[in-house]
Amino acid sequence: MLELQKKQIHMSRSKNTVSAQVTFDEDFNIPDAKPDVGSVLLKQADAVMEELRQLSEKVIIKGRLDFEILYAVEGSGRMKNLSGALTFEENVSYPGLEPGDYVRCRTKVEDISIRVVNSRKLHISAVLGAELFAASAQLEEAARSLSGQEDIAVLGKDMEVVSLQLQKKDTFRMEDDVVVAPGKPLAQSLLWKSLSLRSMEYQAQEDKMLIQAEAALFVIYEAGQEQLPMQWMEKTISFTGELPLVGCRHEMIPSVEPVLIKKEISIHPDEDGENRIFHVEAVVELDMKLYLEEKVHLLCDAYSTTKEVDTSYKTAHLETLQMKNKAKCRITEKIPLHSTDTMLQICHSEGTVSIDRTEIVSEGIRVEGAVYVTVLYLAANDERPMQAAAGVIPLSHVIEAGGITPGSCFTISPMLEQITTMIAPGGQGEVRAVISLDTFVLSEHEISVLDQVSFTGEQIDPNDFPGMIGYIVQPGDNLWSIAKKYRMSIERIREVNQDNTKADLLNATASSMQKEGKSPEELGTKPGQKLLLVR
Repeated sequence: MLELQKKQIHMSRSKNTVSAQVTFDEDFNIPDAKPDVGSVLLKQADAVMEELRQLSEKVIIKGRLDFEILYAVEGSGRMKNLSGALTFEENVSYPGLEPGDYVRCRTKVEDISIRVVNSRKLHISAVLGAELFAASAQLEEAARSLSGQEDIAVLGKDMEVVSLQLQKKDTFRMEDDVVVAPGKPLAQSLLWKSLSLRSMEYQAQEDKMLIQAEAALFVIYEAGQEQLPMQWMEKTISFTGELPLVGCRHEMIPSVEPVLIKKEISIHPDEDGENRIFHVEAVVELDMKLYLEEKVHLLCDAYSTTKEVDTSYKTAHLETLQMKNKAKCRITEKIPLHSTDTMLQICHSEGTVSIDRTEIVSEGIRVEGAVYVTVLYLAANDERPMQAAAGVIPLSHVIEAGGITPGSCFTISPMLEQITTMIAPGGQGEVRAVISLDTFVLSEHEISVLDQVSFTGEQIDPNDFPGMIGYIVQPGDNLWSIAKKYRMSIERIREVNQDNTKADLLNATASSMQKEGKSPEELGTKPGQKLLLVR
């Protein structure tokens, strides 16, 4: 009685990506507590997802667009900040979406314009891009062993495959205190604050994930001193922590896409009661997939030299890990600062990375996009001492991934690791940036494996086959196919032809070729080789 034992492999099948846009075109009234607006110096906006609801071939996304501006008070050299939010709800059609599919949404602010209508009103125009990704869980079965295999030959293939073990969204909280350096004025009130991720590292452990992160903090604050009314500070903050994750194991391979969804910066007093502490709280949403890579022995074929065997086959869709790496892209580019006043000093540079297009090429993955840069600088203007300029730097980079094919599945998480700007001649700023492209590539393979195998009950009559035959290897032949065709063992063919040193197939068994990573179809011979087949 023959019985196949099968290996169950959990897979995730990605579906087509669906894109949508949400547009905003609204007026925003200045709160009564805020002074009149003269001009907008700085602006920033973040898209915050609050709800994602899946229906039949449709997804409803709800959230808000948080914005903040730093503005010059009308008729004064003072600066103030203002923040607000615009809500949105969008129905997105997603053909092929099924109940139980895992759906995630990636949002980005593609464009935003904040214009002063009058001293008490702003007009906000923005475009929010949303990309929806869906994947269905699949259970792949592949034969790995055969019991009751008396007098039966089997052809196996060893393969390193990855299986999806965990898929989960969770949040990682970061908290730290940044102290104003001795000698610098105390903080009275915050005018501007920004926090952006610079790097994220993950390490799987037993029932938890170790996380190391770096973030860049920049603040402008009022010092309350007549001679030093405004100060700024920037610092890189490191965070280390653990995220509970039941079922996680140290040998698992994480693929994580982080999104900074909350950032709060506030002024706190120190032990002496002086406002020297900026308290930072941030929340990062982690879309996590954890894979297990293991060697699997697959059964691809079987036959008997004495009995008739009935076999059926199936195509197993399996994935292998082709690449997990962080590529680095370095950019140096000049952008116009458009300042009518003399620039005295660059205070701060920040930017966001947008990937607009990816393409598989012979060398790997070509990435096209842009880096949106904002430069803050001091100018020789008493009414507007701090000014800002924005620019767009093209991004083009090839991530090396040898052997990648059009059928490969990949994710790329970009992050701006470093950015600096220096004043250049001609009213320009020279921007230097380092971009990290966290890349995870899976390759899909279609492998023909045994699905069913059984004895028919009929014995093979030796008289149906010649006792001895001279055989000339034909194109497409291999050691296994010849032995199966004439109901012989591979060992018998090698024994009879041991002096045929020119025959490559005689110098290696099927198992040794599999160790070299060859598939059953590649257990080949050279057409025209002459073999003697003796039963």
